Amino acid sequence: MSVIAFSIYSIVVIHQAKQYTKEVVLPDIQSGMWRIYSTQERGLKIKYEEISKLRREWLISIQDPNFSAHNGFDLNTPGAGLTTITQSIVKKLYFKSFKPGFSKYRQTLIAIFVVDKELSKREQFEVFINSSYMGIFQGKEIYGFFEAAKVYFNKNISEISDDEYLSLIAMLIGPNLYDISSERIKNTERVFKIKSVLSGKYIPKNLMDVYYNRTDYLGR
Repeated sequence: MSVIAFSIYSIVVIHQAKQYTKEVVLPDIQSGMWRIYSTQERGLKIKYEEISKLRREWLISIQDPNFSAHNGFDLNTPGAGLTTITQSIVKKLYFKSFKPGFSKYRQTLIAIFVVDKELSKREQFEVFINSSYMGIFQGKEIYGFFEAAKVYFNKNISEISDDEYLSLIAMLIGPNLYDISSERIKNTERVFKIKSVLSGKYIPKNLMDVYYNRTDYLGR
């Protein structure tokens, strides 16, 4: 693809995403809902203020440490990984199917030039905590912390303990690998590592240090 064709393609992607945001995404959020992969309608069951400031900070520190400052894209912050919170919600809201490769470029364009400009960080966080894939329970795909708290702990999100909340955060990086019900030991180990990061005992060394597997720190 030539530079000119690539530029035109990028402009078209951004334009279409802006239209979709105006016509679907923003009206949905204002009415308390979101659409998984642009089709299935689901409610925004958790409001931003229902998650305490401390718990919001925990999730952001692990999932997207520079969330409050970046423009939807971040390849500089240690421990951030390749996908920001903004990019994560783009994948859910703007794609009917997402395949590795060119979809990542579209995802990044939409994150920077559309979602981070049209949705506040507050709205982005609210969509993220409601739309994150949280594994499969009894054959059903689970999305969002509200449903996850119900199926894994039989509690409302406001009733779960700090450790239970952290165990949900632990699932975000690999919902099946760290499944609370079927991979309890791995989930517990991940929670231990998360606590080490939150306490400052473990400091991620580079962008891809997301599994916190180094042993040269005080927590081991």
